[in-house]
Amino acid sequence: MLGIHGDNTPMNTELPAFVWTIAGSDSGGGAGIQADLATIQDLGCHGCSAITTVTAQSSVAVTLVEPVSAAMLMAQLTTLLSDLPPKAIKIGLLADQSQVTLLADWLASFKSHYPTVPVIVDPVMVASCGDALVDNCQDIKSVAKSALDFKPFKGLIDLITPNVLELGRLTHSDVSTKAQFAAAALVLSQSLDCSVLAKGGDVSFGSTDILDDTHAQTNANALDTAYKSNGWDRELAEDYLVCHRVRASSDLHQNGRFWLASQRVNTRHNHGSGCTLSSAITAVLAQGFVLQDAVVVAKAYVSQGLSAALGLGQGPGPLARTGWPNDLSCYAKINQCDGNFIDHNFNQHLNAGSDLAATVLSVKDQARVQVRIASTPPQNILSHGFKVLDINLGVYPVVSDLTMLESLLAAGVKTLQLRIKTDISQLTTAAPAESDLGKSMQSRCESGEPELIGSELEAQIQTAIALGKHFNAQLFINDHWQLAIKYHAFGVHLGQEDLAVADLAAIKAAGLALGISSHSYFELLLAHQCSPSYIALGHIFPTTTKQMPSAPQGLAKLKRYVALLQDHYPLVAIGGIDLDNLAKVKATGVANIAVVRAITEAQDPVAAFAALSQAWEPYWGAKCMPNMSTNKPLYNGETVSGKTLSDADFMRYSRQVLLLEVGEAGQLQLADASVVIVGLGGLGQLAAQYLARAGIGCLTLIDMDKVEVSNLPRQLLFSDGDIGLNKARVAKQKLNDLAPQCTVTAHETAFNTETAAHHLADILEAKQQGKKVLVLDCTDNFATRQAINRSCIEAALPLVSASIAAFSGQLFAVDQMQFPSGGCYHCIFPAQTRVSQSCSTQGVLGPSVGVMASMQSLVAMQLLLSADSDCDESKSALLGRFWRFDAQSLAWTAAVLTRDPHCDVCGSKEITPSTKMHCFEV
Repeated sequence: MLGIHGDNTPMNTELPAFVWTIAGSDSGGGAGIQADLATIQDLGCHGCSAITTVTAQSSVAVTLVEPVSAAMLMAQLTTLLSDLPPKAIKIGLLADQSQVTLLADWLASFKSHYPTVPVIVDPVMVASCGDALVDNCQDIKSVAKSALDFKPFKGLIDLITPNVLELGRLTHSDVSTKAQFAAAALVLSQSLDCSVLAKGGDVSFGSTDILDDTHAQTNANALDTAYKSNGWDRELAEDYLVCHRVRASSDLHQNGRFWLASQRVNTRHNHGSGCTLSSAITAVLAQGFVLQDAVVVAKAYVSQGLSAALGLGQGPGPLARTGWPNDLSCYAKINQCDGNFIDHNFNQHLNAGSDLAATVLSVKDQARVQVRIASTPPQNILSHGFKVLDINLGVYPVVSDLTMLESLLAAGVKTLQLRIKTDISQLTTAAPAESDLGKSMQSRCESGEPELIGSELEAQIQTAIALGKHFNAQLFINDHWQLAIKYHAFGVHLGQEDLAVADLAAIKAAGLALGISSHSYFELLLAHQCSPSYIALGHIFPTTTKQMPSAPQGLAKLKRYVALLQDHYPLVAIGGIDLDNLAKVKATGVANIAVVRAITEAQDPVAAFAALSQAWEPYWGAKCMPNMSTNKPLYNGETVSGKTLSDADFMRYSRQVLLLEVGEAGQLQLADASVVIVGLGGLGQLAAQYLARAGIGCLTLIDMDKVEVSNLPRQLLFSDGDIGLNKARVAKQKLNDLAPQCTVTAHETAFNTETAAHHLADILEAKQQGKKVLVLDCTDNFATRQAINRSCIEAALPLVSASIAAFSGQLFAVDQMQFPSGGCYHCIFPAQTRVSQSCSTQGVLGPSVGVMASMQSLVAMQLLLSADSDCDESKSALLGRFWRFDAQSLAWTAAVLTRDPHCDVCGSKEITPSTKMHCFEV
């Protein structure tokens, strides 16, 4: 069943979160309750509404604003609470101060029973068309002077989302400059004891002091100059987030201050953008995300909605509803402000206890603050990313001691992390040398936290890095990036706290890979801005290995994170993952998992890793699954003819080995196989490349022809310099370079009944040794094809035959030892048949030849990989069909190819099936 947006996401049968919107009704449908409910549903929640005000408005005007009675508002709240208690509440348009007081009293009672339900306030005062929505005032300046007082909400709400004009009114201050804007947001946060998202998307290109009666419009150039001089970037929509004791957030961010910058969308259709943003924040919060997450997701949602918005009436149109934002380009860039400097100026100049109208910085201090909080690129963003990982991480063990590290490396594990958490009191060796202590103190001073670089720790990390190099593994060092650089580790893994103090430029300059932990959308975006090698997502389930300020992320959030970033970075899920929940984690689409306790606390860590790997990715798991009692691989069929697949070959052919139908044993079987290719024209030279590069052990090439200039458009192995040279000889030389593991023999003579014994001598010997063998007929000569067919039937050699002329291709395979009822080439085209069609007389397009060569090579590989014990039905798909390809219509047709008892080559009186070919469309 299709999801709500027409994708293939299964329909969610879980009850959605209940989200309340307490706001006004917009009769035009673009803002207010109507926009809120559309947004809430679009983001996967169930919306409930309590209407405060009824407005008569369209896209161009508000003609009447009429509040509902206090009794009606209370009745709505009481009735909803008795049946549909909210997971989050959004408060929008309030008509007058009495409604503010009424709601504040109700919230105080509500919070005593539901203390963790977040409440978001959007202080709506003016509609998008510019008309006032409060106190029936039609003059904006009058609205400013009679703005609602939201102080009754102090301590009862989690976030307020004023725009530029609303921020100025609520703080009674001039917010013309970016510095004043940020300072006013801090004032409001302290005044209401809540977080503030000050929206700068609607900043005008001049002064925004709505109390100044002397403002006049200036020309565009003057506005642009004023805009830049006030610190704003005209190309960006910049919002200022002041976090205030955010629940379930890390210590690093719960009281942080951040600029969120998105590309400004050039559209006039922004009706209801403020309502949409605040209701989107509320809907995301209701689904268990932290406040910072809700803000960045909602901001991306609004950006998408603005980009797809259409005008419906004569005025600004409403935002489009585009579903959960999974386009990384829509998310804001995050820049953390210099908190200490802002605090200094805030405390020195902004006394929240005094008249807020006077809380503005001096001109000199404004300039100083503006330099610090200007919209500069976020710290640590690099123009080029960190090292790309050599292989996928797969199951990624995180260990804390060298013994376990070495045992896993010896077992074949290729990606690990060493995480040693220690302090000076835990060192068991002699006291660190004076130089080491000096480094430790220096690191403590620079980072603000102890960074132990004692001799014992350094020796352990040095040894671990050496082990990683010896086993050619991707070893990441957790936290200790200086030592990782010093001893040339493969990579470093950093947490968000470490990310804030580490020298990323030095890590990148040293050529190290970088992994970054994240626990939320907000931290994902911070990690993304560093362009790391991978991003870890967690913790997914409860874990005892580390104290976490955040709640477990869970599978639903993990799936959201994967949808956003899977096309950009390797993603690693971490936290409480074991065999019991591994399948559920894999179902989210994440490609890699980091595992701690499931390996480190296991009785046999190597066996635990093998079991996890086998469950996560069977063939990578089989590669690293030693039998501890016999010291031999548990993977069945790993040896063929006494050979094993080397690590280098395993990596080279990994995409083939990962197929269930191939595996390591199948790849070894290909390496032990011998194939004869007759004809090195358009079909043969392509088939030779496919098979040699696929790992076929021996190829015999037969062709007496020389390269001609007319061959080059479709015979891609040859070039101008090869014209006049024998095709088999040239092909052998080039294949030796392309696939040196393949033994190639070239015969520069024609294939016929007289030369057949010589040409097939090697393959017949290989067959006697029990190896897989095959002949490919890639010729365009009827007599030669008959000779090849007869020789293969007489020698009981499997044959795959293909041809193409003009737009008509043919393909069939015969192996009457494995599929006795299948017909041969002579069954279809007896020797007396007149066949004059060939590419030299009919013409052909190169890609058509490529299609047939690819199909011929595919059939050949499947026959070489098939077991002699395979059922007759499975073989009939390959051996019992005669395929035709129409290169003009791209249509394949197939006929059942049965053995003709009267065939001069393969006929037998014991077999009497019908020789009629039954055609059917494929």
